[in-house]
Amino acid sequence: MYKAEKNAVERGLDFSSLMESAGRACAKIIYDAYLTDGEKALIVCGKGKNGGDGFVIARALREKGVDCAVALVCSEPSSGDQQSNYLLLEPIGVDVYDCTDNSDRLKDLLKERKIVVDAVFGTGFKGAPDERLAEIFQTVNVYGKTVISVDLPSGIDSDNPAEHGEYIKPDMTIAISALKPAHVIKPYNVLCGKIKIADIGILDGDYENISETECFTYEDEDIRSLLPKRKSFSNKGDYGKALCVCSSYKMPGAGCMSVNGALRTGCGLVTAAFPQSAYGSVAPKLSPEAVLLPVSDSSEGTYSLTSTYDLQGEIKKCSAALIGCGIGLNSDTKAFTDLFLKEINSPVVIDADALNAVSDNPDKLKDILPPVIITPHPGEMSRLCKKTIDEILKDPVKIACEFADKYGCTVVLKGANTVIASQGGKRACVNVKGNSGLSKGGSGDLLAGIIVSLLAQGMEPFDAACAGVYIHSDCADEVAAESSQRGMLATDIIAHLPKYLGKYE
Repeated sequence: MYKAEKNAVERGLDFSSLMESAGRACAKIIYDAYLTDGEKALIVCGKGKNGGDGFVIARALREKGVDCAVALVCSEPSSGDQQSNYLLLEPIGVDVYDCTDNSDRLKDLLKERKIVVDAVFGTGFKGAPDERLAEIFQTVNVYGKTVISVDLPSGIDSDNPAEHGEYIKPDMTIAISALKPAHVIKPYNVLCGKIKIADIGILDGDYENISETECFTYEDEDIRSLLPKRKSFSNKGDYGKALCVCSSYKMPGAGCMSVNGALRTGCGLVTAAFPQSAYGSVAPKLSPEAVLLPVSDSSEGTYSLTSTYDLQGEIKKCSAALIGCGIGLNSDTKAFTDLFLKEINSPVVIDADALNAVSDNPDKLKDILPPVIITPHPGEMSRLCKKTIDEILKDPVKIACEFADKYGCTVVLKGANTVIASQGGKRACVNVKGNSGLSKGGSGDLLAGIIVSLLAQGMEPFDAACAGVYIHSDCADEVAAESSQRGMLATDIIAHLPKYLGKYE
């Protein structure tokens, strides 16, 4: 965020005006939401830039006629724009109280005023508060009636929200200019309460040319702009051919979820490959629009090395391929997966057991010539990158981007907040949709089918992955709203996809 602000300064703004804009934008949100009935406000300020925002908020609210006071909890600011804004308070009648070492005074002020603004710490806070600050945060939590945090709840680490001690617990957090990881990463985003974004004049271009990974979220309008347009005069060939290499005798349903999901997401033609021994289980569950391609199999009812030869024609014709959903893991499927990935000449999604098949030597991913999307859950990612699940969950954006950079693929790291990292790891999308109803068998298979469908329709790998994850989880939210998270199934999402996708046409 600091680098984006620096870019804004280089194009003509200055840090002082950005602080003024931030404070005034926050003040407007606070006033409109809570102060129209004339409630009194207390601004609890630190001495850094977040405190500087708080001083501007106090001044802006006072100009609107609000009876507001400032409580200092880290002594007076001694330099910078925050000091300049602090010195403007007394001349306009804002009372200032030093509560740095006086929690009783802070307690009395909190009892007098219904609205409390937390402007102690922002994105610069790391670690855990010391004993004195912990006592201040506890006092605000006990005696603060309605609490609004500026940018982040004080005591929360923006990049690692799981690492926190005592923190201020707000009813609302106003994110300055853009969402931070703590605002979106589940389950820690609930620590922020309701979240609003304050526009302070930072433009999209100010985030460009920043060496760190560009991290963002998507909404409906973003997906609408990404999805391929349907043409009035067209045929099935205009919308791609997907090859889904999935299922086995013991796991026939996985391929059915993938294929039916691919069809429902708009692909022109979807071929369902599966071991011939699974025909009786697979065929009745597939949409009749699918093309069936049973192939030779092993004694265990899985793909075998010779299965690849049965797929040669489809490998050459497909626009995109998916491999892995329900194929099982044994020496036969490992050999088959290796050969298939050497033969494929179209963009490919690698999921489930196909990922496990390459996890012993993930360098194989570098040898695949067409673009690759991998879709691991944390357990599969642990096997691929040789890190513990705890390490992965602690910083999924970093893990996904590092892997995408090292192995030259697009990574879809599934979870409560699925992270999509672009090839090279310079861009990452954090998904904010979805619910616990997706925590069931079949959800990942459906997601893989949606992504390969979008790939086959001509989308770039990163865009297809981002759009696929969003459609999958947002559609699941609609299904849950109409039924329940507990009772919904992947097949319910497939059935709802046609209605859901209508909003993008």
